Parts: sequence; structure tokens; C-alpha cells
Amino acid sequence: MNDAFMEDTTAIEAAAVSYLTAFNRGDAAAVVSTYADDGVLMSPGRPATVGKSSLAETYPGIFENVGFDMKYEIKEVVQTSADWGFVRSATEGTQTIKATGEAHSASYQELFLLRKSADGVWQIARYCTVNVTS
Repeated sequence: MNDAFMEDTTAIEAAAVSYLTAFNRGDAAAVVSTYADDGVLMSPGRPATVGKSSLAETYPGIFENVGFDMKYEIKEVVQTSADWGFVRSATEGTQTIKATGEAHSASYQELFLLRKSADGVWQIARYCTVNVTS
């Protein structure tokens, strides 16, 4: 593999890790910053959230209601072309409902589809998460 490809694979993974760590901190602004302007969030039982302005409205509500103590594992990083790649990850930990203090275990599978911007930054174009907690 050439060096440019390896650098891009590292940057693709770093973009997903930036999202995952910001999410765990409950940092809505940092989470939204990892998305492309036309980025899409797809989560179970909810309509897709499309575009940064909609994402900037959605994530603060999530973090106002739920606290997260999660650990992630990157399972796969693939660059599919010069400007596209994906990351598959798994996240497990505890979610706490802030209103009640009720904590429960949670487990998710995630798929990030990332696109390289015109200025060379890898950003989330599409993010899909599935809750696999039994």
C-alpha cells in the first residue's frame, strides 16, 4: 500500500474516533463538527436527521436527556475510493437517563460512511447506529 492510502485510512478512522469520543463526552458541538454539511444520522425508530443545522438541533436534546459511559472498538476501516471510506465499530457501556438517574447497559453497532471534503478533511456523510442491547 502506498503512504497516501495509509494516511487516508488513518484519517478515516480518526474522524470516526472523534465522533465516538465527543459523543461519549456529551459534546454536541464537537459531534456535529465531525459531519459533512449534508451529513445524515440514521438511528432505529426515528426519521433520518439530514444536514448540519438539523444535527445541531438533535444532538443537544440527546445529551440533555441521556448520559453515556461507553467504550468503543473499531472493527473495520476501509477506503473505497479516493474520496470515500467507511468505519464499522461496536460500542458498549452504560446509559443513564438524567431525569431519573436510571442506568442500564447498552450495546450498539455503528457504520460510518465518510467523504473527503474539498479541503482534504474526512467527514461523516452518513452514520447509522443499531442498538443491539438485549
